[in-house]
Amino acid sequence: MRRPSIMTVFVGSLLLCRTAAAAGPAVPLTIDARGGIVVSVVIDGAGPFRFLLDTGSSRSIVSDTLARDLAAPVVAKSEVVTPTGSDMRLVVRLASVALAGARVAGVLAPVLPDAQLAAAGPDVRGVLGQDFLSAFNYTLDYRRRHLTWDEPLTCDTPAAVPMVRREGRFVMALADEGGAPLRLVPDSGAEMPVLFRRARPAIETSTIRRLRVGAVTMTNLPAALVERAEADADGLLPLHHFSTVSFAAGGACVIPRR
Repeated sequence: MRRPSIMTVFVGSLLLCRTAAAAGPAVPLTIDARGGIVVSVVIDGAGPFRFLLDTGSSRSIVSDTLARDLAAPVVAKSEVVTPTGSDMRLVVRLASVALAGARVAGVLAPVLPDAQLAAAGPDVRGVLGQDFLSAFNYTLDYRRRHLTWDEPLTCDTPAAVPMVRREGRFVMALADEGGAPLRLVPDSGAEMPVLFRRARPAIETSTIRRLRVGAVTMTNLPAALVERAEADADGLLPLHHFSTVSFAAGGACVIPRR
């Protein structure tokens, strides 16, 4: 079964005030059999809580019970888009979100039911998205199962894949085996590659015969075809296919390695 990636799209303008403290040492990662990454997050000084680290999610998310336990103030309503559709959800303000030595202030997080987050793993209380992650340079090391903060990391390398920001997410401009443009979201929350289709049932599967991502060439990747019309991306590329993946310059590029 393919884990549904939890992605959010905000309607309207929400102000995010963020600051980043000095990042600390390597952060241990819990990685499940499907490639999902769970980290220990401190919210408003409380916790730690288990959060799914999802590079394909534009916003961080909290469960309804965690928002209630934290007495997080409601500041807005927003449309949240997930693989099962879209809905209006309350948005709460988190005074601070911290992962080891990294901290971001003033995070505006949609609230989802605990049952909807259950697919991310047992006792997962939320999602850590790009509103937190893009404040830092970091490397996800799937082989050693840790995250490192990489302040000197830059995009000045032939292996770097440029990205553009679209509705809070980052999109890579790649090409398939025939040279056709393919815009994929580097998504640590996806179990397998996903290609969006406008009018095909979600139960179909396909194969990406050849895909070059920076210095890495990938072949014969099974992909799910999902019926979804998206203007900003053609699909999702899971990151657990690589040994390490680095994000640099606030999301300006990604550097995958085999």
